[in-house]
Amino acid sequence: MAGVSVATASRVIAKADYPVAAATRVRVIEAAGALGFVRNAMARGLSRSRSDSVGVIVPALHAYYAAMIEGIDEAATRQGLTILLGLSRGDEAKREQLVTEFLERRVDGLLICAGADDHLPGRTPTEMPIPTVLIGQQANPGFPIVVTDNVAAGYEVAEHLWSLGHRAFAYLAPDKGWHDFRDRQAGVSVFLKQADEAYKLDVLDGIYSEADAFSRMGEALKGGLAATAVIASTDRHALGAMAALTDAGRWVPDAVAVVGFDNYLSSQYLRPALTSMHMPAGEMGRLGLETLVAAIGGHQVPMRSELRATLVARGSSVPSP
Repeated sequence: MAGVSVATASRVIAKADYPVAAATRVRVIEAAGALGFVRNAMARGLSRSRSDSVGVIVPALHAYYAAMIEGIDEAATRQGLTILLGLSRGDEAKREQLVTEFLERRVDGLLICAGADDHLPGRTPTEMPIPTVLIGQQANPGFPIVVTDNVAAGYEVAEHLWSLGHRAFAYLAPDKGWHDFRDRQAGVSVFLKQADEAYKLDVLDGIYSEADAFSRMGEALKGGLAATAVIASTDRHALGAMAALTDAGRWVPDAVAVVGFDNYLSSQYLRPALTSMHMPAGEMGRLGLETLVAAIGGHQVPMRSELRATLVARGSSVPSP
């Protein structure tokens, strides 16, 4: 249809560097469009021993991981790569199933994102036939990993609230199996234990959703919770806690200060706006993909890359009454 040789058509479709006249290129592209022709990426990948795709496994699709995936996709686009996404839902068996499926699809590399209840390390580097990078604190059998220092983040939150005069704290968390939340709590404890004044720290655990935070905070308030500062392990938990405090007449921030983690986009539009630790999920995703591309290219990569969170102080944290 284009009136050119198979070789010329192939060069245009494959976007090869071999020079083809502009008018010829246009004819080939128009003919391909008219015929509905789409090149066979699988066949092309077989001939090159590359699929130009990477597998990405995440536990969930809430705001934190959505930001991470956006960072991964942005970096992958710059590298001319396609990402294939799988949800493990924090289930180790599901994670390993996804790893197998991605290997069957001949992806060039894997990004495994976690930070929650993925307790088992999974396959070792010798068992994984392709480069693999981990994103988020998780059980690690020996792969390069990109993390944020959650202990330092928890420490900074406690330091911020302490500087405002707070000495009675409540920390909202799921359970100790969730690595990031456990480390944030550890950072809070590290700061408080080195403080030179008496303090009180109540831990409200078993919290997985806004509804859980609302319920547990309501129960704690009825039981006489004396905290003047609430540290929620995520902004989602902070939202539920703020609702329970408001319903109980413990106004934020006049009676109780509230701080979260993750700095969701919506947190700045709460009233009062929520003070939060900005966790660099997008940057973690970009750095993870760049590290994976370097490993695919045969380059030596750092075994651990650690980023820092930043405090975004807003109206929900003020000096203690």
